[in-house]
Parts: sequence; C-alpha cells; structure tokens
Amino acid sequence: MNQRIEQIWGKFRSNFWLSLAFDAALILAVFLAIHSWQTRDLPRDEPAPQTVLQLLDGDSAQSAVMNGEAGIVYFFAPWCFYCKTSIGNLDNLVGDGRVAWGTVVALDYTDPSEVREFIDSTGVSLPVLMGTAQTAANWSVRAFPTYYVIDADGRISSRSVGYSTLLGMWVRNWMAG
Repeated sequence: MNQRIEQIWGKFRSNFWLSLAFDAALILAVFLAIHSWQTRDLPRDEPAPQTVLQLLDGDSAQSAVMNGEAGIVYFFAPWCFYCKTSIGNLDNLVGDGRVAWGTVVALDYTDPSEVREFIDSTGVSLPVLMGTAQTAANWSVRAFPTYYVIDADGRISSRSVGYSTLLGMWVRNWMAG
C-alpha cells in the first residue's frame, strides 16, 4: 500500500505544472487560514467606532473615520517592524488618489517623540492620531499593524492584521466601493 502511494505521489510531483499548482494552492490555503485566525475577533460589517483623537502635532483633534468615501484606518506601534515596512503602502495609495483617505493611529508608544521619530523615518504624510489603550479596545486591536477598510457609510468593510501589500490594501478598499 505504501509503495503504491509513493508511486502515485512521485508521478504527481514529476509533473511540473500540476506540482506547481498544488504548491500554490497549499500556500494560499495556509495564508487564508492564518488570516482568518488573526482577524477572527475583529469587527466586520458594523459601524466603525466613533473615534476623535489628538493629532501628533498636538494642535487639534480629528476623527479617525471620514464618511462619504471609502478609506483606511491603520493602527501601528512605533516599535513594530512590519508597521514600518507597510505603512508606506497606505501613504502611497492615498497620495496617488487610489484611496480617498487614510488615517494612521499610533498605539503602544511611550511618548509622542517616539511616534514622531517613527513618522519621520517612514516619511508618512497622512494625519497621525495619538491613540490610547481605550482606542485599541474600541477597535479590538491586539496586534500590529491592524487596519480597517471603512466604506462610504462609515461601516467596517474589511480588516487585516500584519503586513499588507499595496495591492492588498487597494483591492480591499476598492471592494468597499
């Protein structure tokens, strides 16, 4: 029996395209399973929490969500490597006009200078809001980065945890309409 299975498996793996398709499907299945597990407790298809926070510059406060057009609220921590490598994707999408608006919210920081250093090192030009532990609780943020796509009606359309590509952010925002 084992020898028969080994023969079938060997023949299957010797076909390049079939083997490639199998490997790609397996990788995709693992990726989707991890994504589902990471986002299992994050809200979806409900109104975004009303969140008005102080801007990093300290001069004024701003809402994290802008109704009327779909956009993205991105939560980061200044010590987070993946935040540093993916926050520019959102900045580029908003800068190019492919996403109507984006707001970044700092969490898990010790002081505003730590956030300022992070923002300066990444070159982000989006509004930076200074979140609190209550902000993290309201949005169910437990890992970084976490972002939510908000539709034109102010409802959570999609969410993600961890690094996200420019294409991934754009597709989720496009699907929100």
